[in-house]
Amino acid sequence: MSVYTLEDMLLMENMHEGDYDVAIVGAGLSALSLLHSGGAALGRTVVLDYQEQVGGLLRYLLPADGFGTEWELLRDFQLPPGVSLLLQTTAVGLLPAHDAEPTHTLVVRRRQGTMQLRARQVVIACGGVERPREHDAIPGTRPAGVMTPVLALQLLAQGYLPGRRALVYGDSRYALATARRLAEAGLEVITAAPTSGNGRSVRLCGTLEEICGFPRLTAVRLLCDQQSVEVEVDTLIYATGLLAGTHWLKGSGVALTAAGTIAVDAHYRTNIAGIYAIGTVVRPGLDHEDSVRMGKEVAALLPGGVS
Repeated sequence: MSVYTLEDMLLMENMHEGDYDVAIVGAGLSALSLLHSGGAALGRTVVLDYQEQVGGLLRYLLPADGFGTEWELLRDFQLPPGVSLLLQTTAVGLLPAHDAEPTHTLVVRRRQGTMQLRARQVVIACGGVERPREHDAIPGTRPAGVMTPVLALQLLAQGYLPGRRALVYGDSRYALATARRLAEAGLEVITAAPTSGNGRSVRLCGTLEEICGFPRLTAVRLLCDQQSVEVEVDTLIYATGLLAGTHWLKGSGVALTAAGTIAVDAHYRTNIAGIYAIGTVVRPGLDHEDSVRMGKEVAALLPGGVS
């Protein structure tokens, strides 16, 4: 039998056609930027996120060098009047508006069960997930000690060290800030990346060729200048990219690009009227380069938004 809190019962009781003017899926940087720039002018708005706090993946890293704007946005964020925040709430489906149902319907899952939210406008800002080594088919064993940055940062936040000697593979600002955080926590850290073409300094440049060791990682092999170099480490932080979180949109009719991101026009409109998309679900990147700007821009473009 499901157990519901008073908040849950009131939420279900109040769910009716046209319940919200705007529903925002995701409470990461792009969504916070949107709300900071004009959330109070959008009418009755609901924001939902599967995590227990706002801020998305970057909140585990901040504050950090190179992310001053993002940290200020998260540090100073206050929920605008008229905006409801539903945390630990996961969007699992989207049913676009049609002649018989003029509002879009979001199917969401909370601890107590599955519910529906209806809104005239939907902004998809659900971000993505860090790309794991399995996605890139990196050869080798599958030992403990191989992880993406967010897991390493979460372990540090809980007071645990992910290892003793780590190789951080990636040269984004996010990857290098993660390397600094690990070093500050007491790990010996080596940085490596396929290239250093972005001008950021890494110790080793080369292609990740193989992962070695079992049950714990013992080494990785890099191909550097046509030579195989073995680096002894017990932890690999694989920080090469982000995958847009669009799996839950299957069957919704929202058009995706060949890369799996949501296709939008210059005004962040999807192919379905009244549904917008912003942030890393549109342009995946560990550094979230465009997320804050997109949030500001779509705040002015939404009906009722501020110019």
